[in-house]
This record gives sequence, C-alpha cells and structure tokens, in this order.
Amino acid sequence: MPNDAFTQQALAADPRFVQRLSNALGKVAWEVLNEDPGVPNHTARAQYAQRVNQSPLATAQQLAPSFVNRPNVINFATSYDFTVGGTVTAAGDPDIESQLHSDWDDLAGVIG
Repeated sequence: MPNDAFTQQALAADPRFVQRLSNALGKVAWEVLNEDPGVPNHTARAQYAQRVNQSPLATAQQLAPSFVNRPNVINFATSYDFTVGGTVTAAGDPDIESQLHSDWDDLAGVIG
C-alpha cells in the first residue's frame, strides 16, 4: 500500500522516528560545520547547523511533519510494527541523512 498523509503524519508523530531525525540532524549539522568554508552558502549553512546543535530534538519535532513527505522518506514503506508498538519506515539512516543534505540550504533559508 502506498504512503499517504495518514501514514506519514503517524510517522512524524512517532517518538522513535523523531529521535532518529534528531540524530541525523545532529550528524549532518556537524558535517556542515566541518565543511570547507568555500562551499557555496557556507555561512548560512553553518549558522543553521549551530541552531540545530543547540536543540536537535526540538528541531526534529518541528521539522518532522513536513520532512516525512520528502522523497527519501515518503518513497519508502511506512507501516505499523506491533512488536515495537509504533510507526516505522523502511527509510534507513543514510536515506534520512541524504535528504537532509539535499534540503540543508533550504532549511538554512538560502535563497536562489
């Protein structure tokens, strides 16, 4: 069954997914902070990374409702796992991190 608004918002509300997203945000934030300063838009990217690192869980909670609809998440099966008692996605950590890398400039407010 394909994902829809119901499956994806259930995923966004699942604390396990939010925790995974928080971890991925922190990891990508540190990668951005350590990137070459010559990377286009580095200053804005690094400023956003610093904000993320101040509160990765709050950032994940705020981002999750829209992030679950990004290609590297919505294109993987979302289901309910009765064993863990929660909504799960087949998207792996590398998929989530890759999507964050793709979206980082937008999240940082880079225009253009």
